[in-house]
Amino acid sequence: MCLKFEWIGENSAFECLCNKADKNYQAPLHVYQVVHDSTVQNIQLSYVNDGMTSVRLNLVKTKHLKSLLKYITEHCHTIELCVFQPNFSSAPNIEALSLEEIEHSWQTTGLSAVSVSQSVLKPMLKQQRGTVIFLGAPSHHSAHHDVLSQSMFASIRALSQSLAREFQPKGIHVAYCMVEKWDGQNPHFISSVKQVCQHIYHQSDSAWSQELSVS
Repeated sequence: MCLKFEWIGENSAFECLCNKADKNYQAPLHVYQVVHDSTVQNIQLSYVNDGMTSVRLNLVKTKHLKSLLKYITEHCHTIELCVFQPNFSSAPNIEALSLEEIEHSWQTTGLSAVSVSQSVLKPMLKQQRGTVIFLGAPSHHSAHHDVLSQSMFASIRALSQSLAREFQPKGIHVAYCMVEKWDGQNPHFISSVKQVCQHIYHQSDSAWSQELSVS
């Protein structure tokens, strides 16, 4: 099986890499590339190629995530790996943000991490295997992120740690991958992130890592 990643913009997003439910069926993992879009009323799916399905949905709406999980199941796929990419963009002036803008930022980044993990962990538990990776920033104060972003990344890191303690004994690998600075336009950087995610996914359960760093 092979892993394939295509990172997208600055919006919160995640990718599900799925295998065929038939264990005797050998093929590269199918990628569901999911991007948050608060303007869509219904989940939107389109085929990029035979190995990838592009999805646009509102991560804040639970029914959208349920529709995606139903679609994946109907296509006889089981989720092997989920990589959650939060919004790495930083507000130029945090003091200028309204309460509504702060709430929206929290919903589409912090809250969506909870919703996505809840959605993918349920089927993983049924198959007693799976990997969930949260991309995020280091816990120490960083010049690259404002106070709001730092608090959200700290929350996602705490979520990852809590899920790892609960689900690792049940065969689910949960890891937090710290990224010093997100650089989606740098091929070398993207390649490094891919390699780290591949490493996490292929780790044996005796060597599972709960935190790694990409600098």
